[in-house]
Amino acid sequence: MSASGQVVQYSDDTRSFVTRQIAGETLIMPVAGRVVDLESIFVLNEVASRIWQLVGSPTTADRIAEVVAREFDVSAERAAGDVAEFLGALDARGLIGHVPESA
Repeated sequence: MSASGQVVQYSDDTRSFVTRQIAGETLIMPVAGRVVDLESIFVLNEVASRIWQLVGSPTTADRIAEVVAREFDVSAERAAGDVAEFLGALDARGLIGHVPESA
């Protein structure tokens, strides 16, 4: 993931993944050719689920890290590092996209 001030949100192609809540966990399942890619399912813990929820609307890594630090009682530095790492993984899988500056 690039700059912490870069605005991100779910990928423009929301048909490329399915999100489900099952037994208290959030699952993100990438879809390719109308078939779920079972090899690439993300099973999200409580913190990752909250980050995923926040990315549902355009936001920045900085804003997400502030929420994570406050809601999960962790240091700002730890929250920023964890958010950057998770957003990087989502970005690498094409599950999030960058919002143009003018948006």
